[in-house]
Amino acid sequence: MFVRKLVEKASKKHGSVTGGLRAEDVSPRLAFHYGVPADAALLAYDPILHVLAVATRNGQIKLFGRDNTQALLQSPSPVPSKFLQFADGQGVLLNVNTQNQIEVWDIDTKKLCFLHPLEKQITAFAVLQKSFYIYVGDSVGNVSLLKLDLDQRCLSDMPYCIPFAESYGSTANVRNEVEVSFLSPQPLAEYNRLLIIFKDGVITLWDIKTSKGIFVSGRTMQQQSHQEEKNVTSSCWACTKGSKIAIGYDSGDIYLWAIPDILSAQNSSSSSNQNLPLQRLNLGYKLDKVPIVSLRWVASNEKSGRLYINGFSPEAYLYQVLILNEESESRIVKMVLPFTEACQGMELVTGLSDPNKHRQTVLVLLLKSGQIYLYDDSEIERYLLHSQSRSPPTLPYHSSVKQPYSDSGINIAKFYTTGPTGLASLEETASSLNGQDYFSSSVSKYPWLLSMKDKGQISASSTNIHKTRNLYITGHIDGTISFWDASCPLLLQIFTIKPQNEDNAASGTRITSLQFDMPSSILISGDQSGTVRIITFKKDSGDNILSFLHAKQGDNNNVRSIKLKGAVTSTSMISNSKHFAVGTEKGIISVIKIEDATILYQKQLECRVSGGIASLQFELYSHNGYDKDLLIVGMEDSSISVLEEETGKLLNANPVQTNRPSRALLLQTLELSPNDASVSDNQNAALKEWLLLLCTENAIRLFSLSHAIQGMKKITNKKKLNGSCCFASLIHSPSNIGLVLVFSNGKVEIRSLPDLSLLKESSLRGFVYSKNLNSSSSMTCSSDGEMILVNGEETYFFSTLCQDDIYRHVDNINTVYRKDHLPREEPSYVVKSPKEKKKGIFGMIMKDTKGNKAKESDAISNEQFTMTTCEELASVFSSANFTPPSERRNSSLKDDENIELDIDDIDIEDNTQKQKGPHFPGLSKQKLSKGFQTLRGKLKPRTEEKVNSGNTKPEDEPSIRQVDQIKMKYGYATTDDSTSVPKMIGNKLQENIKKLEGINLRSADMAHGAQSFSAMAKELLRNTKNEKGSS
Repeated sequence: MFVRKLVEKASKKHGSVTGGLRAEDVSPRLAFHYGVPADAALLAYDPILHVLAVATRNGQIKLFGRDNTQALLQSPSPVPSKFLQFADGQGVLLNVNTQNQIEVWDIDTKKLCFLHPLEKQITAFAVLQKSFYIYVGDSVGNVSLLKLDLDQRCLSDMPYCIPFAESYGSTANVRNEVEVSFLSPQPLAEYNRLLIIFKDGVITLWDIKTSKGIFVSGRTMQQQSHQEEKNVTSSCWACTKGSKIAIGYDSGDIYLWAIPDILSAQNSSSSSNQNLPLQRLNLGYKLDKVPIVSLRWVASNEKSGRLYINGFSPEAYLYQVLILNEESESRIVKMVLPFTEACQGMELVTGLSDPNKHRQTVLVLLLKSGQIYLYDDSEIERYLLHSQSRSPPTLPYHSSVKQPYSDSGINIAKFYTTGPTGLASLEETASSLNGQDYFSSSVSKYPWLLSMKDKGQISASSTNIHKTRNLYITGHIDGTISFWDASCPLLLQIFTIKPQNEDNAASGTRITSLQFDMPSSILISGDQSGTVRIITFKKDSGDNILSFLHAKQGDNNNVRSIKLKGAVTSTSMISNSKHFAVGTEKGIISVIKIEDATILYQKQLECRVSGGIASLQFELYSHNGYDKDLLIVGMEDSSISVLEEETGKLLNANPVQTNRPSRALLLQTLELSPNDASVSDNQNAALKEWLLLLCTENAIRLFSLSHAIQGMKKITNKKKLNGSCCFASLIHSPSNIGLVLVFSNGKVEIRSLPDLSLLKESSLRGFVYSKNLNSSSSMTCSSDGEMILVNGEETYFFSTLCQDDIYRHVDNINTVYRKDHLPREEPSYVVKSPKEKKKGIFGMIMKDTKGNKAKESDAISNEQFTMTTCEELASVFSSANFTPPSERRNSSLKDDENIELDIDDIDIEDNTQKQKGPHFPGLSKQKLSKGFQTLRGKLKPRTEEKVNSGNTKPEDEPSIRQVDQIKMKYGYATTDDSTSVPKMIGNKLQENIKKLEGINLRSADMAHGAQSFSAMAKELLRNTKNEKGSS
């Protein structure tokens, strides 16, 4: 028995390969992700740690920090995010997905620490900053409370809650719940008040300590009369003291509502126009019914500020910024930012730009396509302030977040690694430059991803080129060829080559093919116009294979070119050869001399469908004494032809073809040979078997090369693929060989050879391959299984084998925040709130009805303030403020059954200190009347019994005398006195009856007052409607 081994013949090197890859040899993993994910949907920003988070629709979260740091988080479930918010300054990110699960992420370790599921649908989410508490609103109108444990990085439910029936107002109907749309603590009263906005527009200001709504507003007269149905879609505070809220609706309306702030002496109930907004902004959204999806407020000073308004629908979109001035609200200055697509998120970011410059605030806008625009916020403010002058400024300039590879997209790339041999020598010199670390010396020159300045000009220092570990070569849409130092995932440009035409002008033609021979330092490039360039680099006499990079740009290479018919689609060359092969889209194969760029011969092959040459490979074939230099050609329709290398003679008249045309991705020769020490070299050569590996979009096939030369198709192995494959490459471990496949949906498979069995499978979440002619799109793989995939504005660095990471400083770049580098501590958060003077409910209503405004206190400075700290807040939230509905129903049933009042259980004495306010716990008119009747029934028999005891018969006189003697002995009155016992008891009972009648009279007065209050409220509502109708 012979053990077969695989040897790759593309570079004419025979390796001692013992077999195919095994499962323990491979470890597919994402080494690093650079850029903004394509399907980004949400933004969040931590202003203390200066970290920007971008959530996607597939469960990924990208973090961007200072010093060019960035990291990628991946949730267990690839589902979209609904809410994304930081616990500012705590190193915790909270993500709510569409499965109503709250994820707790530690951004230091970049791990998911806790997953908190909720049964009801989460519709609102707010973090009470500088505390440990989180408000969660659901689809039935309830607000629950969660506590964040910073040590354990977990969430726990708190007993405190805000039921819909308590917060919605007097019109709350449990059978018709309204979902909570927004939750926001009130500025200057974050620990005291919470603003709740329901989907139908109802606004409730909730007092946390007293557990009651102190202000209800938000529904206009048209909404109350069901003439206009609109839902809340966005909101934000529109002032610094929490007295004004801006709300956007799905109808395109934007209303400014007044909210009683914590410093106001007015009682919230004294406002007679609670359902009338302060201002309605007519900005053009309502005309097309463009929903207002997001609002953001930035204060300029105490009296004015800027409101950022974003609205979009499937049919239209509009983004505006306007200045609101409290002194002249009728005058609105606005500007429209010109976009080519809708905006789906915005954040104001400070501190992520170049730290060497002044502190800059940047408006970050996330567009629907996933692209990010950056605006200097100071430029927006300057434009608004001078837009109505005689010489208005131009619209602010925007910068788009893009990869700093080039102004032109990447169309094709090649990746070369130095391998373990060159790694040791490179590590020895890693810190030789004045003791400075390579990363520290280079990252300072790297362009900031979220910077407003140009990102197209970056270069590696010439003194650091000798430290280059990995070489990345890119061909661009504009014809530029760039060389990059890929030792670190932050790629540094070494130099560029801009091919020129005969008139010394830049060609500007897309590069379509690249082939670089590392030992000879020769680069072959082809472009879409059919021009082939032979670029030979000069190198020194040293052993470093990348020594050609040291020469000064312009003096380190010479270029020869030749023009062919049709766009170049494939090139191939081998080391120490004097010629190379080129294939074009017209099916023409050209073999060209390297020395003088002349054509040795050309051969045109027919293709079953439109398409050209997909793959070319030189091979020295030796079998059974037959030695031949071959040129193996793979067409785009998966047809395989074999030519003689020297003459171009077609050896197989009938090309090997698949049953159905399919786009070819990889064509490679493989050599199977025995591995037995007892076998001689001659026997080994005789027993070798040659195979052709053909990878297409839907299958992998192994053909017999000896049969293919004879024009016969013999398939030795075949595997159908589950999905559409878009890239294939061979990978080599130190002793084995395998195959890596990348699918258009991001799936990555690693298979062994020659059995084609699946070893391991992974996924590039968010990767969707689409060949866009105007954007970067390229995939390349080194021989040791390191892949670089560029797709739009993101780059994936993917490793396949079990080996040490080949990139330097990945951990440093991934560290957007460290716990041991905490920000400067701020003073403890304490909120002051005025203690409101309690008033009777009827007195307040009478003042409102007469039209008298509630007078403010003599001076705000005379008001008494109460301090709310974290400790007090924890005490409030740790106890249940409302009984669960089930327990409340059971308790009410028990109270209604067997009601019995005893005279000893009732205090009938007058209480000189009367209760203030309208609150009468447990007061029920029916229960009180029933109690009075029961008490009367008990008192009457006792009274008659004791009064009749005074009318004694003569036979009772001895007993009476004995009683009188005893009373006289102890100083009590006898029966002869006017204050006899029966009379005393009767008088006392009469007094008690009068007191009970007084209580009954007061109860009747209260019921009458309630009826008067109801009548006055109806009259007030009717008068308001009449005033609206007349106006």
